[in-house]
Amino acid sequence: MKLMKWLNLKKSSIKADISGEWDSSQEDTLDSEIGALLNAFKKIDKYDIIYIFLKKGYIGKTVAMEISYAYAKNKEIISSEEIEELSARGLVSQILDEKNIISYCKD
Repeated sequence: MKLMKWLNLKKSSIKADISGEWDSSQEDTLDSEIGALLNAFKKIDKYDIIYIFLKKGYIGKTVAMEISYAYAKNKEIISSEEIEELSARGLVSQILDEKNIISYCKD
């Protein structure tokens, strides 16, 4: 689902990237997790807006760290729906669905 939404942003001529995709066939290790998180931080540094795709308001610990990093870097944080986690929810500037984030980014 996240990949399809990303492709829709790209089709709309919006410069976008995915910080990471979870692969259930690969075992997580400390090194792989650190590498993935540092890679996500590098991608966050390249953009002005960070858009969080959610499913039923859930974010994991890694996404919470990415949100915190983006906030510390003064990035605008927008989510597709309300985040359950209150501390992360407080860092989100607005909630926009896929159609509205495309319009927002084009303006």
